Amino acid sequence: MNRKRMTQEERKIETRRMLLDAAAEIFAQLGFHGASVDKIAEYAGYSKGAVYANFSSKEELFLALLEEKMKRDVDTIHQAMKKQHSIDQFIEKIEYHFDLERQTNKVWSILNMEFLLYSMRQESARKKWTAMIVESVEQISEGIESMIEPKNRESAPSAEELAWTILSLGNGMATLHYIAEGRVPHNLYGKALKNIFKTS
Repeated sequence: MNRKRMTQEERKIETRRMLLDAAAEIFAQLGFHGASVDKIAEYAGYSKGAVYANFSSKEELFLALLEEKMKRDVDTIHQAMKKQHSIDQFIEKIEYHFDLERQTNKVWSILNMEFLLYSMRQESARKKWTAMIVESVEQISEGIESMIEPKNRESAPSAEELAWTILSLGNGMATLHYIAEGRVPHNLYGKALKNIFKTS
């Protein structure tokens, strides 16, 4: 059976996907400064020209990876909010996602540290990452608002504060999991979130 020929747009999408996948591996192995467009192109099986046809610079490629990953994580959280009928079920769902990522996606924990270091040194990257984070927090906050009951307690964390907590705990604990060689207690992420949500 003959394979259907891809359209130009489909080929472009495939090329971009392969370049992003290659960039994730090379950045994780060599860091932002150690990685080069040449090495990324070679790993993906394309020319350097193909990289620049899709991304204007190495930084743009780097940030495209970050944006894609953050959108996936936010989408996962949103889906959990829509499908679960209680806070406990929601927390169980995102804890499952967190554990799965921690066990199978070490590359992204490494990349997260690379993003952090690079953005702390480069103001332009910091501003772009900040905008992505704030957008993610706003989206998660909207979902949390629909799940928690309003309480007349000034000490209760707001939906925005809970959104920051979800992201901060997840990133920090994923990093410590690899540094401490798995000594972070199992289910700690979920337990921490349950205790925090109880006060909301």
